[in-house]
Amino acid sequence: MSHGTSIRVNREPIPPWLVAVLAIGAALVIATFSPWIALAIWLGLYARVIERPIRRWVGGRQQLSSAFTVVILVLLVAPIVAVIASLVVDAVTLVEQLMQSDRAQAVLEKLVQGGGGAGGGGSAAEGSTRIVDLLMSQGNRAWQVVQQLAGVAARAAIGGLILVGGIYGVLVEGPAWYAWIERHAPIRPAALRRMADAFVETGRGLVFGIVGAGLIQSVVATIAYLAIGVPQALALGLLTLVFSVIPAIGTAIVWVPVAAGLALTGRAGAAIALAVVGIALISTADNIARPWLARRGKLELPTYVVLVAMFGGIELIGGWGLVLGPLIVRLAKEAVVIRTETRGTDGNERS
Repeated sequence: MSHGTSIRVNREPIPPWLVAVLAIGAALVIATFSPWIALAIWLGLYARVIERPIRRWVGGRQQLSSAFTVVILVLLVAPIVAVIASLVVDAVTLVEQLMQSDRAQAVLEKLVQGGGGAGGGGSAAEGSTRIVDLLMSQGNRAWQVVQQLAGVAARAAIGGLILVGGIYGVLVEGPAWYAWIERHAPIRPAALRRMADAFVETGRGLVFGIVGAGLIQSVVATIAYLAIGVPQALALGLLTLVFSVIPAIGTAIVWVPVAAGLALTGRAGAAIALAVVGIALISTADNIARPWLARRGKLELPTYVVLVAMFGGIELIGGWGLVLGPLIVRLAKEAVVIRTETRGTDGNERS
């Protein structure tokens, strides 16, 4: 071999193992905020309904219309979040007071009598005061609690920023993002579109079938609690909304103990009225509204599977599993269907 002769080595532009390692690393980095990203995509897609007329109003300038849309969404959502946060404090205070009672009858009576500051609107402030007193009395433990609360607040703030930025990004660059994924994804464009449709369908189905039915039950229950004169009716209404994710018996976990407490405290008429409302309206609303709303949402999963996916997701990844659990199961179902159809088609072509 003469001097200066070079040997050509066939090299790939980038080896598959390196692509896999980097892809896994990127997924791990993004996974922490994947729920916020999913919410941003869902809200961004639905926000186009608002964004289109705004774009016409600003002369077709997309970035400006998208910014206006995000501002409108934030202004609409912020008061709702503030109200829900206040109700969560009330609900936590209520549960805390009930847990302090060591007998079943005392718990039920306390539920409908209030007592110990469980009454009207001051409960949230009193609950906050008790938390501050607890922190002051625990010494070193207090600093750990403060650090944990600060960490939760920081994650929530970062998540909110990702949510707002994601909605804006979907409005401005959503089609370009999807086109890039379609060009580089390791699956066929037709299959990718079906997976994307399943993603959108899950968000719509969760809102219509789960949240919609829960809101109806919660509103009916809250009106009943207010009419009967049950303390902390709004907090109990929030608990009704939380337990409404459990089909058939979920809301009964709240209104049945309330009715029992009314009966034990001598308010038999109110107990009977709440029982009638609970059976005839609250539970019936679940049986009628949930299937109807699920059909409107077109979520192609049985209610039982959605329930299992929610609680399985909560068990694995915490509160966000309520959203990610059904999403993962729905995408898995679509992937299996696509794979089965593709194998059948390939087999027919070969034969």
